[in-house]
Amino acid sequence: MELRSFVLCNETGDEVCISNYGARLLQWHTDVGHEDRNIILGYANLSDYLDDPFYHGAIAGPFANRIGGAEFTIDGKTYELQANEGRHHLHGGKDSISDMYWDIVAQEEQVLTLKCEVPDGFNGYPGGLHFWVTYHLNNDSSLDVDIKVTTEQATVIGPTTHPYFNLAGVGNDAEGHVLQIFADNYTPVDHQNIPTGEIADVSDTPFDFRQPRQLDSEREQLDHNFVMARPATESQAILISPDKKLQLHVSSAYPGLQVYTGEFLSGKFEPFGGICLEPQFYPNSPNEEAFPFFYTTPDEPFNMRISYKLVKNVEQNLDTSEEAESAGEDAGGE
Repeated sequence: MELRSFVLCNETGDEVCISNYGARLLQWHTDVGHEDRNIILGYANLSDYLDDPFYHGAIAGPFANRIGGAEFTIDGKTYELQANEGRHHLHGGKDSISDMYWDIVAQEEQVLTLKCEVPDGFNGYPGGLHFWVTYHLNNDSSLDVDIKVTTEQATVIGPTTHPYFNLAGVGNDAEGHVLQIFADNYTPVDHQNIPTGEIADVSDTPFDFRQPRQLDSEREQLDHNFVMARPATESQAILISPDKKLQLHVSSAYPGLQVYTGEFLSGKFEPFGGICLEPQFYPNSPNEEAFPFFYTTPDEPFNMRISYKLVKNVEQNLDTSEEAESAGEDAGGE
């Protein structure tokens, strides 16, 4: 299949570029104070995505993030998944939907729908599975990503989006972004980034972002799941550009949000060059009874909307005092 890209445009001048390879979000150009900014970190050449190890802009799945021990059990039957991160399973395994060519179902000026299919047993997942993703660029500078999955038997589904955001504009330093997360809890992980099963209070920890706080790459290396405290109708996390002229609001009906500050970016990208905000089930949810999760079945297809909304030229009274910043000094990976 031919590698292609498509551009969506709205009435206010936003342009979003999407590829049929991994249904990837490649670029998002927006006007900020009469300046064009591309806020999605990515490659200059489309063909470079074919060898991308970082899931740039991809739809990750069938189940995003990690499944411990690369297995889960449904109705007493254990399914062994492909182990692609040590003995664990990450982002659907190798050559998963993020590295497949998707078919174009429909395209309009502001809407693009793509689909792909994987057979029963793909990377260990029971199925077969049918994925649809619709990108809708709205006139209020918001981007809705609607994901639908149907299956031929009960299975584990939980895909998400994986763009790396730099609200300063690609090519500029990402240092100085301010982050606010409306989460009272997070899920601690072990040395292999597998959740311990605990749902911990963020109070008095480096993971308390309930008040806006400036990120610092030398002291904060986030790759953690936060427990959402707000419904999908409200902003659940807000990322603010270093110059305070642009905000990105994130929301979904998923119970969790993975925040990854790009510590392991390399090659053509600098570490901390972009920030991922990935709505999701908690990592390893199929194996943790205390974690909210639901199986996808032939009678109950999976449907999820992930929304990213830009707010421009809005100054906030941000608490970036020494007390607020000191909470992040020890925010290294678990």
